[in-house]
Amino acid sequence: MNKKIVLWEVYFWFIFMCFISVLGFLVFDEEDILLTNNYSRMFDIFFLMVIIVSSFGIRGYTYKKKYFSKEIWIFFFFLILVDSINYLFFEYNYVFLKNTSYLFFSIVLFPWYFALYKYTFKMNELWGNYHNY
Repeated sequence: MNKKIVLWEVYFWFIFMCFISVLGFLVFDEEDILLTNNYSRMFDIFFLMVIIVSSFGIRGYTYKKKYFSKEIWIFFFFLILVDSINYLFFEYNYVFLKNTSYLFFSIVLFPWYFALYKYTFKMNELWGNYHNY
């Protein structure tokens, strides 16, 4: 088995387990459910659904499987990219080099973005020749 494929499989399952733990904290935090702004909560739920769908993209890239259509993946790739830039500038108030949590998340999520990019734009043999963007 190729070492590169094994590393992507390990990364996929690591991200999947992190997602399950974050989902548990979001769902079972009773104070957060009752005391927060509903619009903020809806935003979190919306991007949680985006993360669920994009995890299929990581799985598709890792195991060379086709999920949904290429147009949907282009939409999700740019949606995640815009959300990440939004998170960078508005959550950390432009002081992202001093914040170690941002650097940690950047290191952990860079392969996620890379895999989604490769799955969306570079796996043309999976999508067929008529989707060559």
